[in-house]
Amino acid sequence: THVVCIISFHPCISASVIHLPKTSALEVDVLNHESSPYLPGLYFDVKKSFGKPHTTDIKCGLDLEPPLFEVTLVVVSNNAEKPLRNARDINLELQPSECMLCCSYYKREAMQNLKSCPYAEKCYRRNPIHFGEFSHPHLDRIYENGLDKQTNSYSIPPELLENSELILQQLKLLEKLFPKTKINKKEEENQKLISDNNSTFLPEKCSKILLSGASTSATAACDKASNESNIRKKQKMMRNIKDYIPVIVEKGQMAKKLEAAAPYNLFLTAITDSKSTHHEPLSVTFQDDSLGEIESSVQINFMVDIGWLLGHYYFAGILLVYRIQLVNVRKLIAFKSCRHTPLLVLYGDESPELKSISQHKPNVTAIKVTMPTPFSTSHTKMMLFAYKDCSMRVIVSTANLYEDDWHNRTQGMWISPRLAPLTEGVDTNAGDSITNFRQDLMLYLVEYKISKLQPWIARIRKADFSSINVFFIGSVPGGHREGPRGHPWGHARVSSLLQKHCAPVDEKIPIVCQSSSIGSLGANIQTWVQHDFLNSLRQDSMPLRVRQFPLFKMIYPSFGNVSRSHDGMLGGGCLPYSKSTNDKQPWLKLHLHQWSSKMRHRSQAMPHIKSYARYDLEAQCVYWFLLSSANLSKAAWGAFNKNVNIQPSLRICNYEAGVLFLPRFVTGEDTFPLGVVRDGVPPFPLPYDVPLTPYGPDDTPFLMDYLHA
Repeated sequence: THVVCIISFHPCISASVIHLPKTSALEVDVLNHESSPYLPGLYFDVKKSFGKPHTTDIKCGLDLEPPLFEVTLVVVSNNAEKPLRNARDINLELQPSECMLCCSYYKREAMQNLKSCPYAEKCYRRNPIHFGEFSHPHLDRIYENGLDKQTNSYSIPPELLENSELILQQLKLLEKLFPKTKINKKEEENQKLISDNNSTFLPEKCSKILLSGASTSATAACDKASNESNIRKKQKMMRNIKDYIPVIVEKGQMAKKLEAAAPYNLFLTAITDSKSTHHEPLSVTFQDDSLGEIESSVQINFMVDIGWLLGHYYFAGILLVYRIQLVNVRKLIAFKSCRHTPLLVLYGDESPELKSISQHKPNVTAIKVTMPTPFSTSHTKMMLFAYKDCSMRVIVSTANLYEDDWHNRTQGMWISPRLAPLTEGVDTNAGDSITNFRQDLMLYLVEYKISKLQPWIARIRKADFSSINVFFIGSVPGGHREGPRGHPWGHARVSSLLQKHCAPVDEKIPIVCQSSSIGSLGANIQTWVQHDFLNSLRQDSMPLRVRQFPLFKMIYPSFGNVSRSHDGMLGGGCLPYSKSTNDKQPWLKLHLHQWSSKMRHRSQAMPHIKSYARYDLEAQCVYWFLLSSANLSKAAWGAFNKNVNIQPSLRICNYEAGVLFLPRFVTGEDTFPLGVVRDGVPPFPLPYDVPLTPYGPDDTPFLMDYLHA
């Protein structure tokens, strides 16, 4: 047996070994994995073709992230009649694989294959994945020109000098991702050796490919390959999670953080450019492994960047993993799947990557939620996690699953306690919370009419939800009337619960709404805001009587708020309120208030969170608080159809999900404390500062049209 050659390359390159004699065998081994023989996300696809010439194709790739390590192929011949002695005896072709994401890092050099970044020269992004998906001609030109020999720095054109600091950071990122490596003399000789034998090495793209000479000992050759210092440096760099995810907190702390957050379990996401939020007790990031070992999961969301999402799963070690086994030197390598972590994604906004993800990752099932009308949106943001100890967890969020929403935007998240399985044989009617959260969640999931959710509904039915202290508030498309349990969905559901469980509230106490978008609310405040929405949210447990409407206050970022944000005007990218809608409701400005969150270090992080609350500043108490995916709109919350003689139905367009905090179920009191601890109960963690700051005469709400001006 002789080692023919050793080829080291990143796994997003496919290797095809062709023109092998018919009786030859090929052995593939993976080096540089002594610390972790199980390489997450790595796959080999070995195919033998018996045509003429005989061909063996080996494809090796990493579908999810940019390559995080290098793979070494050891080509071995056991043909006694005509042994392969060295690389001259084979034709070796390396070409980019068709993996969905990491391939884009190599395709990047062919700019016509990449979409241009929609923000062009205004792009503020600093995430490597973004630069693998989009081209930035202004940066590429600067990078290709290289460093100025006199100043040893990049020459930035005058029109870009205003953002020179950001551009230099982006160029440093390009240096790390796409280093301009020089081919040393030995590599040139190796490439010439192969090219003389009709091999194609993609000389420009594959500067990272190393080809060592033949050896009579596989062990010696492997040692030689594994000792290449430049490979080790690349491995160290590409394995660094901080190169891909900006804010990383110490692992293993989330369980303690969740325990300390009781009884509210309400968090805000960490803000990249606000370091004070990185270690705030009530800040969370996507990365943590202390909440349980995930067996399977469901992500329900509107916008999903599947590459970004799976990148997080990858770094958390939650991916399809293959175990690589050498069966016999006379046979091809054999592969056995050793772990399979299913992921179900229900999404609202279509993308080519989501449509094809199952072809690349069989453990990922992505289903677009079917909506009844073009005006309907699957807007819910919810996660379901099943753990290997048979417990599970529910998370209700306001963040889409793509990088921008977890970067410099204020997002809210409620995390349930761990929900243990019910004891075998126990009545499944047992185990619900006093808020009926489990029943309401199951009824909500049934409304999707998606068969893939049935196993999850069954699992929820067998889980103990008794520790949950909030109400599930959902919206589902359709017309809905009041039933035995009251109204099931939308703002009418909130009304039913407040009538039963909210302590009496002085009618002068305002209702404060806060969302990242505003719908068409009508020609005046009475049209829908008062007659529908406030009429529901003003309810309490006092007997029905004639009362005046409470004040309506709306928190929505002003133009000034956005212009002073971490991302400047682009910070308004999450605020899709249009000029055409704003012009139809000029009355709204009288009720608008600035976004301010100094106490939570998020005044410059534009809010994508949606919240609704009623609190008394004088008494320092909160009557209730609602976190939801639902913006202030008829589509999200529903509008009563009043043009009928029978009981009016609530017409809802969207899927939405939220949680309602009522003090009697959370703390056993009539109200939550506000601002200070009361009798050992921590204050409710509002996401914004109080008292509110109303718009001044010259203030205007931020309009999406400003970004297109």
